[in-house]
Amino acid sequence: MQFPTGASRFVFIIAHPAAHVGAPRHYSPYFWDNGLDWHMVPLDVAPAHLAETIRTLARSESVVGFNLTMPHKPAAFELCDAVGPAATFEGVGNTIRIEAGGRLIGDSFDGGGFLNAAREAGVFDPERRCVVIGAGGAGRAICHALAAAGLKRIGILNETPGPVEALAAKLRGKFPKLEIGLEDEFDDAGLLVNATSLGLNATDALPMDPSRLPSDCAVFDIIAGRRTEFMTAAAARGLKVVDGVAMIRHQLPLQTAFWKGEA
Repeated sequence: MQFPTGASRFVFIIAHPAAHVGAPRHYSPYFWDNGLDWHMVPLDVAPAHLAETIRTLARSESVVGFNLTMPHKPAAFELCDAVGPAATFEGVGNTIRIEAGGRLIGDSFDGGGFLNAAREAGVFDPERRCVVIGAGGAGRAICHALAAAGLKRIGILNETPGPVEALAAKLRGKFPKLEIGLEDEFDDAGLLVNATSLGLNATDALPMDPSRLPSDCAVFDIIAGRRTEFMTAAAARGLKVVDGVAMIRHQLPLQTAFWKGEA
C-alpha cells in the first residue's frame, strides 16, 4: 500500500450512501502501477450538497477530478461546464476532470467499460437479443454502448415507465435500425444485464428470476462491491456470469486517460 503525502493527488468517488463503495481497492493500485501518485477516496455527499462540494474541492490543486456513482450521475452532468459525446447523449456523467480555473469537464465511461468487459468475457453477440434491467445512469450508458456497437435487438425494463420510454425514444432517434422492446420477455435473450442497484444489500430482491432465462444466456451484473444473490442464482443454473469488477477494470484506463487530459 502506498500512503499519500503532501505531493499526492486525489480522485474522489462521490456516492450517497457510500458505505458500499469498494472502487478504491481497484483504482488506487492501478494509478500507482502506472506511475501516478494518485489516490481514490470515497465521499458520502447528499444530493443537496453535491454542487457545493464539487465546486469547493475543485479549487484545490490536490484534486484531479471526480468519479460519480449513485445517485449523482444526472446531477453531475448538469454541473459540468462541458461534456463529451457519450454524456451528451445519455444525459449523465460519471467522470469529471478539473481544468484551469476550476472548469469542470465531464463524460460517461460506464458504457465503454461495460462493452469492453462484455467483449473480453465473450458475452456480447450483436445478433442475440440483450435485455437491460434499469434505465438510470448506468442503464442509459450500457444501452447506448450496445446500440453503438451494432446490437440489433434490445429489451429495456425499468421499475417506472417514464425513464425507459424516454431512453427508448432517444435510442430510436440515433439508431433507427435498432429493434427495441419494453416487454417483460426473456425467452430469446443472449445477455441479461442488471443495471440497477439491486444486490448492493443481501436483503434486496432479485432483479428478475434467472429460471426464466435460456440455458445459453449470459448474465452481467454491474454490482461490484459483493457477489450478489442474483449472480449466485444465475451461476447455479449454469449460466455464465460477469460481475461489476470486470466493468471497473475496463473503465480504469478510459477514465485515467480522461483525468490526465489525454482523452
